[in-house]
Amino acid sequence: MKKAFLILIAVLPLICACSENFSPTIQITPSLSSVPYTGGSVDVRIMTDLPWKVVVDEGSNAAVSKANGAGDDVVTITIPATDSWTTSCVKVQFYCRSNGNSYSSKLAYITQGYRPCVSVSADAGTVPAEGGMIKAIVTANGQWKAKCNTAGVAVQPASGNTGNETVSIIIPANPTNAAREITVDFTIEGDSDTLVLNQAG
Repeated sequence: MKKAFLILIAVLPLICACSENFSPTIQITPSLSSVPYTGGSVDVRIMTDLPWKVVVDEGSNAAVSKANGAGDDVVTITIPATDSWTTSCVKVQFYCRSNGNSYSSKLAYITQGYRPCVSVSADAGTVPAEGGMIKAIVTANGQWKAKCNTAGVAVQPASGNTGNETVSIIIPANPTNAAREITVDFTIEGDSDTLVLNQAG
């Protein structure tokens, strides 16, 4: 009996040390998600037996419903609207730590779509009565189309893709004696811009 007791006394510190320094684990779902450019929220489920904390990318405007907790839980990550012309990604890290120095972490990646945007600028805004051609530059981050409701006005090309593109707006002679306003609309899904030209009578 005394021998068994001495063995127990010798082994007990090892058992305690193992219980204090076990390898921590944490799981999250989903680890990949997305929100539109108008913003949104993502619920991330945390699965662990340990205390945990959440750290958002420095410089990010994302907000979390709670920054720390313990055990299984759900954290809501809210992403505000963006004016960015390109897709962005927010990284949110979830940590848990054992009683020792070891810790475990998982990353959640939330991509945010870009804000659709198109703009147009012209080298001139007036056209003589006999007509003429105006050069304009269209800048967009997606597919765009041009449309003019004034008869005889042509836009070449009448559509384009991401980037900067030079277009020619060909205006015929003014059939009236009065000055007129010509509008050319450039649209992309989610945004538009209008070029206004004035033609003499």
